[in-house]
Amino acid sequence: MLKKILKSKGEVNLLFLLTTIVVTCLLITFLPAISTGNLANSIATVEKGGYIVLASDEYELIAKEATAALAVDNAELAVIAAQIAAVKVELFNSAEVFLFPNVTNVTVTLTAGNTNVWSNWVEVTDSLAVTLSSKFATESGYINDMYIYDHSAVDKLYCIELAYGEAKATLGRIMWHTSYKDAVQIKTRRVPAGETIYYRMMCSGANEATAKVGFRYFFE
Repeated sequence: MLKKILKSKGEVNLLFLLTTIVVTCLLITFLPAISTGNLANSIATVEKGGYIVLASDEYELIAKEATAALAVDNAELAVIAAQIAAVKVELFNSAEVFLFPNVTNVTVTLTAGNTNVWSNWVEVTDSLAVTLSSKFATESGYINDMYIYDHSAVDKLYCIELAYGEAKATLGRIMWHTSYKDAVQIKTRRVPAGETIYYRMMCSGANEATAKVGFRYFFE
């Protein structure tokens, strides 16, 4: 056992000795290059490797310039975002609004799933088989409001989601109580031209409850 310990200690000491020799050689090789007397040579060597060597005042100047440039970029982005928001507000407030359906003897009936369960995704269609998607066939736009006319369930909550495309990208969602019959703002995201518009709905207390609704929309 003692021999094993001595042998182990001897191996450790040998490894330590070899490591010390290597480090000493490295210091002997590179210490002159980094000493004060050879600073210029050291900088030249580093620059030949493709690196830039900066004095402390140069570094501080570049850092200040970079910080100032970033602040300017952020300020410009904030201005652009504010301009876009203003344009959207103006669009929502001044665009010509269209109705779906746009005649009084046509209805849009939406059907929920089982109690508190989403229905399957279904394209929004009126009683004459005209689709809401057809209104956005060639122009992009937004759905601004949904009118609520009637419900098959009483004293219940309804929830609806609108989406477009095969991936069912969300356009907007709202929830309302059956005691409320009026227009509710939905203010959807942009509806791309040529996309199919779907809905799914649930009701809090009746299987396959229905709601008669209408939509207001406008174009970009």
